[in-house]
Amino acid sequence: MLLRYYFIIFALITCLCQPAVSEIITMSLVGSALLSAGWYKWTTVKDNTYCRFAECCNDQHVPYNINKLKVSISQKMFGQPLVNELVNILYAHKEAVLDENRKNRKALVISLHGWPGVGKNYAAAMIAEALFDRGLQSKYVKLYMGKKDFDCSNLQQKKEELVATLNNIVKKCPRSLIIFDEIHDMCPSVLDTIKPMLDHYHAVDGVDYRDSIFIFISNIGGQEIATKLLELYEQGAKRNEVEFHDFEPIIRRTAYFQGGFEKAAAIANHLIDHYVPFLPLEQQHVEMCALAEFRAHGIYHPTKEMMTEALSVITYGPSEDQPIFANNGCKRFTRHIPYIIHKYKPKDEL
Repeated sequence: MLLRYYFIIFALITCLCQPAVSEIITMSLVGSALLSAGWYKWTTVKDNTYCRFAECCNDQHVPYNINKLKVSISQKMFGQPLVNELVNILYAHKEAVLDENRKNRKALVISLHGWPGVGKNYAAAMIAEALFDRGLQSKYVKLYMGKKDFDCSNLQQKKEELVATLNNIVKKCPRSLIIFDEIHDMCPSVLDTIKPMLDHYHAVDGVDYRDSIFIFISNIGGQEIATKLLELYEQGAKRNEVEFHDFEPIIRRTAYFQGGFEKAAAIANHLIDHYVPFLPLEQQHVEMCALAEFRAHGIYHPTKEMMTEALSVITYGPSEDQPIFANNGCKRFTRHIPYIIHKYKPKDEL
Protein backbone atom coordinates (compact mmCIF):
# COMPACT_ATOMS: atom_id res chain seq x y z
CA MET A 1 0.00 0.00 0.00
CA LEU A 2 2.86 2.41 0.84
CA LEU A 3 4.51 1.72 -2.51
CA ARG A 4 1.25 2.48 -4.29
CA TYR A 5 0.96 5.75 -2.37
CA TYR A 6 4.43 6.82 -3.52
CA PHE A 7 3.48 5.92 -7.09
CA ILE A 8 0.45 8.20 -6.88
CA ILE A 9 2.53 11.12 -5.60
CA PHE A 10 5.10 10.55 -8.35
CA ALA A 11 2.38 10.50 -11.02
CA LEU A 12 0.84 13.70 -9.65
CA ILE A 13 4.17 15.55 -9.66
CA THR A 14 4.82 14.35 -13.19
CA CYS A 15 1.49 15.61 -14.48
CA LEU A 16 1.89 18.99 -12.79
CA CYS A 17 5.21 19.45 -14.57
CA GLN A 18 3.53 18.88 -17.93
CA PRO A 19 0.46 21.15 -18.03
CA ALA A 20 -0.51 20.28 -21.60
CA VAL A 21 -1.21 16.67 -20.72
CA SER A 22 -1.66 16.99 -16.97
CA GLU A 23 -5.36 16.24 -16.80
CA ILE A 24 -5.06 13.21 -19.07
CA ILE A 25 -2.17 11.80 -17.02
CA THR A 26 -3.97 12.55 -13.78
CA MET A 27 -7.07 10.72 -14.88
CA SER A 28 -5.28 7.69 -16.32
CA LEU A 29 -2.58 7.18 -13.68
CA VAL A 30 -3.63 8.74 -10.42
CA GLY A 31 -7.31 8.01 -10.91
CA SER A 32 -6.86 4.34 -11.79
CA ALA A 33 -4.42 3.79 -8.96
CA LEU A 34 -6.66 5.35 -6.35
CA LEU A 35 -9.79 3.66 -7.57
CA SER A 36 -8.09 0.26 -7.68
CA ALA A 37 -7.04 0.88 -4.08
CA GLY A 38 -10.63 1.64 -3.20
CA TRP A 39 -9.87 5.20 -2.14
CA TYR A 40 -12.71 7.74 -2.43
CA LYS A 41 -14.67 8.72 -5.50
CA TRP A 42 -12.85 10.08 -8.51
CA THR A 43 -14.26 13.61 -8.00
CA THR A 44 -12.93 13.64 -4.44
CA VAL A 45 -9.55 12.39 -5.64
CA LYS A 46 -9.34 15.03 -8.36
CA ASP A 47 -10.45 17.85 -6.01
CA ASN A 48 -7.68 16.97 -3.57
CA THR A 49 -4.91 16.45 -6.13
CA TYR A 50 -5.04 17.99 -9.58
CA CYS A 51 -7.57 20.70 -8.64
CA ARG A 52 -5.35 22.04 -5.88
CA PHE A 53 -2.98 23.30 -8.54
CA ALA A 54 -5.12 23.77 -11.65
CA GLU A 55 -8.56 25.25 -12.33
CA CYS A 56 -11.42 22.76 -12.19
CA CYS A 57 -15.19 22.99 -12.47
CA ASN A 58 -15.82 22.60 -8.74
CA ASP A 59 -16.98 24.73 -5.82
CA GLN A 60 -13.45 25.92 -5.12
CA HIS A 61 -12.89 27.40 -8.56
CA VAL A 62 -16.53 28.11 -9.45
CA PRO A 63 -17.81 29.29 -6.05
CA TYR A 64 -20.87 31.20 -7.29
CA ASN A 65 -20.27 33.80 -4.58
CA ILE A 66 -23.42 35.85 -5.04
CA ASN A 67 -22.78 37.78 -1.82
CA LYS A 68 -19.56 39.06 -3.39
CA LEU A 69 -21.58 40.27 -6.37
CA LYS A 70 -24.06 42.00 -4.07
CA VAL A 71 -21.26 43.86 -2.27
CA SER A 72 -19.54 44.81 -5.54
CA ILE A 73 -22.70 46.26 -7.02
CA SER A 74 -23.56 48.20 -3.85
CA GLN A 75 -20.07 49.70 -3.59
CA LYS A 76 -19.08 50.22 -7.22
CA MET A 77 -22.22 50.69 -9.29
CA PHE A 78 -23.81 54.14 -9.22
CA GLY A 79 -27.27 55.24 -10.31
CA GLN A 80 -28.39 51.82 -11.53
CA PRO A 81 -31.23 50.59 -9.27
CA LEU A 82 -32.34 47.84 -11.66
CA VAL A 83 -28.86 46.33 -11.84
CA ASN A 84 -29.33 45.21 -8.23
CA GLU A 85 -31.81 42.66 -9.59
CA LEU A 86 -28.88 40.74 -11.06
CA VAL A 87 -28.25 39.49 -7.53
CA ASN A 88 -31.72 37.93 -7.29
CA ILE A 89 -31.51 36.56 -10.84
CA LEU A 90 -28.23 34.79 -10.14
CA TYR A 91 -29.34 33.58 -6.71
CA ALA A 92 -32.27 31.81 -8.34
CA HIS A 93 -29.99 30.31 -10.98
CA LYS A 94 -27.52 29.10 -8.36
CA GLU A 95 -30.23 27.42 -6.29
CA ALA A 96 -31.42 25.45 -9.32
CA VAL A 97 -27.83 24.48 -10.19
CA LEU A 98 -27.26 23.05 -6.72
CA ASP A 99 -30.69 21.50 -6.13
CA GLU A 100 -31.36 18.28 -8.06
CA ASN A 101 -35.10 18.74 -7.51
CA ARG A 102 -35.11 22.21 -9.07
CA LYS A 103 -32.93 21.76 -12.13
CA ASN A 104 -32.72 24.58 -14.62
CA ARG A 105 -34.84 24.01 -17.70
CA LYS A 106 -32.71 26.23 -19.94
CA ALA A 107 -29.57 28.33 -19.90
CA LEU A 108 -29.82 31.68 -18.14
CA VAL A 109 -29.75 34.47 -20.75
CA ILE A 110 -29.30 38.09 -19.66
CA SER A 111 -29.11 41.07 -22.02
CA LEU A 112 -27.58 44.34 -20.78
CA HIS A 113 -28.58 47.54 -22.61
CA GLY A 114 -27.73 51.21 -22.32
CA TRP A 115 -25.53 54.09 -23.40
CA PRO A 116 -21.73 53.72 -23.33
CA GLY A 117 -20.11 54.34 -19.96
CA VAL A 118 -23.09 53.43 -17.76
CA GLY A 119 -21.60 50.24 -16.32
CA LYS A 120 -22.62 47.33 -18.56
CA ASN A 121 -19.13 45.86 -18.97
CA TYR A 122 -18.39 46.65 -15.35
CA ALA A 123 -21.42 44.60 -14.27
CA ALA A 124 -20.43 41.67 -16.49
CA ALA A 125 -16.94 41.70 -14.98
CA MET A 126 -18.43 41.76 -11.47
CA ILE A 127 -20.51 38.70 -12.31
CA ALA A 128 -17.46 36.84 -13.62
CA GLU A 129 -15.42 37.79 -10.53
CA ALA A 130 -18.18 36.57 -8.22
CA LEU A 131 -18.94 33.30 -9.97
CA PHE A 132 -15.39 32.25 -10.84
CA ASP A 133 -12.30 32.34 -8.65
CA ARG A 134 -10.25 33.55 -11.63
CA GLY A 135 -12.90 35.93 -12.91
CA LEU A 136 -12.64 36.84 -16.57
CA GLN A 137 -9.37 34.90 -16.75
CA SER A 138 -11.15 31.62 -16.00
CA LYS A 139 -11.02 29.03 -18.76
CA TYR A 140 -14.74 28.57 -18.15
CA VAL A 141 -15.47 32.19 -19.11
CA LYS A 142 -15.52 33.05 -22.81
CA LEU A 143 -15.72 36.63 -24.04
CA TYR A 144 -16.57 37.51 -27.64
CA MET A 145 -16.26 41.04 -29.02
CA GLY A 146 -18.82 42.16 -31.62
CA LYS A 147 -17.21 43.13 -34.90
CA LYS A 148 -13.76 41.87 -33.91
CA ASP A 149 -14.93 38.27 -33.63
CA PHE A 150 -18.04 38.34 -35.80
CA ASP A 151 -17.92 40.67 -38.75
CA CYS A 152 -19.64 39.30 -41.85
CA SER A 153 -16.54 37.82 -43.48
CA ASN A 154 -16.01 34.02 -43.48
CA LEU A 155 -19.23 33.85 -41.51
CA GLN A 156 -19.96 30.15 -41.94
CA GLN A 157 -16.52 29.21 -40.68
CA LYS A 158 -16.86 31.54 -37.70
CA LYS A 159 -20.23 30.05 -36.82
CA GLU A 160 -18.82 26.52 -36.92
CA GLU A 161 -15.88 27.56 -34.75
CA LEU A 162 -18.28 29.25 -32.32
CA VAL A 163 -20.35 26.11 -31.87
CA ALA A 164 -17.25 23.92 -31.45
CA THR A 165 -15.70 26.29 -28.90
CA LEU A 166 -18.83 26.61 -26.78
CA ASN A 167 -19.49 22.87 -26.85
CA ASN A 168 -15.94 22.28 -25.65
CA ILE A 169 -16.13 24.83 -22.81
CA VAL A 170 -19.55 23.83 -21.50
CA LYS A 171 -18.76 20.12 -21.80
CA LYS A 172 -15.84 20.71 -19.43
CA CYS A 173 -17.90 22.90 -17.11
CA PRO A 174 -21.71 23.06 -17.34
CA ARG A 175 -21.60 26.26 -15.22
CA SER A 176 -19.63 28.19 -17.84
CA LEU A 177 -20.22 31.89 -18.54
CA ILE A 178 -20.38 33.09 -22.17
CA ILE A 179 -20.29 36.85 -22.84
CA PHE A 180 -21.08 38.51 -26.17
CA ASP A 181 -20.03 42.16 -26.01
CA GLU A 182 -20.76 44.93 -28.54
CA ILE A 183 -23.62 43.04 -30.16
CA HIS A 184 -24.58 46.27 -31.90
CA ASP A 185 -21.48 45.76 -34.12
CA MET A 186 -21.93 42.02 -34.65
CA CYS A 187 -23.01 40.55 -37.97
CA PRO A 188 -26.72 39.57 -37.92
CA SER A 189 -27.53 35.84 -37.79
CA VAL A 190 -24.59 34.92 -35.52
CA LEU A 191 -26.89 34.62 -32.51
CA ASP A 192 -29.15 32.24 -34.42
CA THR A 193 -26.22 29.81 -34.41
CA ILE A 194 -26.41 29.48 -30.63
CA LYS A 195 -30.21 29.47 -30.45
CA PRO A 196 -30.37 25.73 -29.57
CA MET A 197 -27.98 26.34 -26.67
CA LEU A 198 -30.34 28.92 -25.21
CA ASP A 199 -33.50 26.87 -25.66
CA HIS A 200 -35.26 24.21 -23.57
CA TYR A 201 -33.15 21.23 -24.64
CA HIS A 202 -31.60 18.60 -22.42
CA ALA A 203 -28.53 18.50 -24.65
CA VAL A 204 -27.12 20.09 -27.80
CA ASP A 205 -24.54 17.95 -29.59
CA GLY A 206 -24.44 15.87 -26.43
CA VAL A 207 -23.70 18.91 -24.23
CA ASP A 208 -26.07 20.10 -21.49
CA TYR A 209 -26.27 23.92 -21.48
CA ARG A 210 -29.03 24.31 -18.90
CA ASP A 211 -26.69 25.42 -16.07
CA SER A 212 -24.67 27.80 -18.22
CA ILE A 213 -25.07 31.58 -18.37
CA PHE A 214 -25.08 33.78 -21.46
CA ILE A 215 -24.67 37.56 -21.17
CA PHE A 216 -25.29 39.90 -24.11
CA ILE A 217 -24.00 43.48 -23.93
CA SER A 218 -25.12 46.22 -26.28
CA ASN A 219 -25.59 49.96 -26.68
CA ILE A 220 -28.84 49.17 -28.51
CA GLY A 221 -31.82 50.73 -26.78
CA GLY A 222 -29.76 53.35 -24.95
CA GLN A 223 -31.58 56.31 -26.45
CA GLU A 224 -34.97 54.65 -25.97
CA ILE A 225 -34.15 53.96 -22.31
CA ALA A 226 -33.21 57.64 -21.82
CA THR A 227 -36.40 58.85 -23.50
CA LYS A 228 -38.57 56.51 -21.43
CA LEU A 229 -36.85 57.58 -18.22
CA LEU A 230 -37.58 61.23 -19.02
CA GLU A 231 -41.24 60.33 -19.58
CA LEU A 232 -41.36 58.57 -16.22
CA TYR A 233 -39.78 61.60 -14.55
CA GLU A 234 -42.43 63.84 -16.09
CA GLN A 235 -45.09 61.51 -14.69
CA GLY A 236 -43.65 61.97 -11.21
CA ALA A 237 -41.69 58.73 -10.92
CA LYS A 238 -38.40 58.66 -9.06
CA ARG A 239 -35.29 56.92 -10.35
CA ASN A 240 -35.38 54.22 -7.66
CA GLU A 241 -39.03 53.44 -8.43
CA VAL A 242 -38.67 52.34 -12.06
CA GLU A 243 -39.21 48.66 -12.95
CA PHE A 244 -38.05 46.21 -15.60
CA HIS A 245 -41.46 46.23 -17.27
CA ASP A 246 -41.12 49.98 -17.88
CA PHE A 247 -38.28 49.32 -20.32
CA GLU A 248 -38.31 45.69 -21.47
CA PRO A 249 -40.87 46.03 -24.31
CA ILE A 250 -39.01 49.06 -25.70
CA ILE A 251 -35.64 47.32 -25.55
CA ARG A 252 -36.97 44.13 -27.14
CA ARG A 253 -38.66 45.95 -30.02
CA THR A 254 -35.63 48.16 -30.68
CA ALA A 255 -33.10 45.33 -30.50
CA TYR A 256 -35.00 43.13 -32.95
CA PHE A 257 -34.22 45.52 -35.79
CA GLN A 258 -30.60 46.43 -35.03
CA GLY A 259 -27.08 44.99 -35.15
CA GLY A 260 -26.45 41.42 -34.11
CA PHE A 261 -29.95 41.19 -32.64
CA GLU A 262 -31.60 41.84 -36.03
CA LYS A 263 -34.36 39.25 -36.57
CA ALA A 264 -32.67 37.05 -33.96
CA ALA A 265 -34.52 33.89 -32.96
CA ALA A 266 -33.36 34.49 -29.38
CA ILE A 267 -35.70 37.50 -29.27
CA ALA A 268 -38.48 36.13 -31.47
CA ASN A 269 -38.69 32.91 -29.43
CA HIS A 270 -38.44 34.72 -26.08
CA LEU A 271 -35.19 33.00 -25.09
CA ILE A 272 -33.70 36.09 -23.44
CA ASP A 273 -34.80 35.79 -19.83
CA HIS A 274 -33.96 39.27 -18.60
CA TYR A 275 -33.45 42.57 -20.42
CA VAL A 276 -31.56 44.76 -17.94
CA PRO A 277 -31.74 48.49 -18.71
CA PHE A 278 -28.78 50.61 -17.60
CA LEU A 279 -30.16 54.06 -16.99
CA PRO A 280 -28.33 57.15 -18.28
CA LEU A 281 -26.27 58.75 -15.52
CA GLU A 282 -26.94 62.15 -14.00
CA GLN A 283 -24.39 64.60 -12.59
CA GLN A 284 -24.47 63.17 -9.07
CA HIS A 285 -23.73 59.69 -10.37
CA VAL A 286 -20.89 60.93 -12.57
CA GLU A 287 -19.34 62.68 -9.57
CA MET A 288 -19.49 59.41 -7.63
CA CYS A 289 -17.76 57.65 -10.55
CA ALA A 290 -15.01 60.26 -10.56
CA LEU A 291 -14.41 59.90 -6.81
CA ALA A 292 -14.28 56.11 -7.17
CA GLU A 293 -11.72 56.41 -9.99
CA PHE A 294 -9.58 58.75 -7.90
CA ARG A 295 -9.73 56.29 -4.98
CA ALA A 296 -8.71 53.45 -7.29
CA HIS A 297 -5.50 55.45 -7.91
CA GLY A 298 -4.89 56.13 -4.23
CA ILE A 299 -6.33 59.66 -4.15
CA TYR A 300 -9.00 59.62 -1.44
CA HIS A 301 -9.55 63.38 -1.18
CA PRO A 302 -9.12 65.02 -4.59
CA THR A 303 -9.05 68.81 -4.51
CA LYS A 304 -11.87 70.93 -5.83
CA GLU A 305 -9.69 71.82 -8.84
CA MET A 306 -9.04 68.15 -9.61
CA MET A 307 -12.75 67.31 -9.48
CA THR A 308 -13.66 70.32 -11.63
CA GLU A 309 -11.16 69.31 -14.30
CA ALA A 310 -12.28 65.69 -14.19
CA LEU A 311 -15.91 66.65 -14.69
CA SER A 312 -15.06 69.15 -17.45
CA VAL A 313 -14.90 66.32 -20.03
CA ILE A 314 -18.51 65.32 -19.40
CA THR A 315 -21.22 66.64 -21.71
CA TYR A 316 -24.92 66.38 -21.01
CA GLY A 317 -28.04 65.70 -23.06
CA PRO A 318 -30.26 64.50 -24.59
CA SER A 319 -30.25 68.10 -25.88
CA GLU A 320 -28.89 71.51 -24.93
CA ASP A 321 -32.34 72.34 -23.60
CA GLN A 322 -32.35 69.21 -21.43
CA PRO A 323 -28.80 68.78 -20.04
CA ILE A 324 -29.85 65.98 -17.70
CA PHE A 325 -27.93 62.85 -18.63
CA ALA A 326 -24.18 62.39 -19.13
CA ASN A 327 -23.74 61.55 -22.82
CA ASN A 328 -20.87 59.11 -22.28
CA GLY A 329 -21.45 58.20 -18.67
CA CYS A 330 -18.20 57.60 -16.81
CA LYS A 331 -16.28 56.21 -19.75
CA ARG A 332 -13.78 59.06 -20.20
CA PHE A 333 -12.58 58.96 -16.60
CA THR A 334 -10.52 55.81 -17.15
CA ARG A 335 -7.77 57.69 -18.99
CA HIS A 336 -8.50 61.28 -17.95
CA ILE A 337 -8.19 60.96 -14.18
CA PRO A 338 -4.68 59.40 -14.18
CA TYR A 339 -3.61 62.41 -16.29
CA ILE A 340 -5.17 64.81 -13.75
CA ILE A 341 -3.45 63.07 -10.84
CA HIS A 342 -0.09 63.44 -12.55
CA LYS A 343 -0.81 67.07 -13.49
CA TYR A 344 -1.60 68.10 -9.91
CA LYS A 345 1.09 66.00 -8.27
CA PRO A 346 3.44 68.12 -6.12
CA LYS A 347 6.60 69.03 -8.03
CA ASP A 348 8.86 67.35 -5.48
CA GLU A 349 7.15 64.02 -6.18
CA LEU A 350 7.70 64.13 -9.93
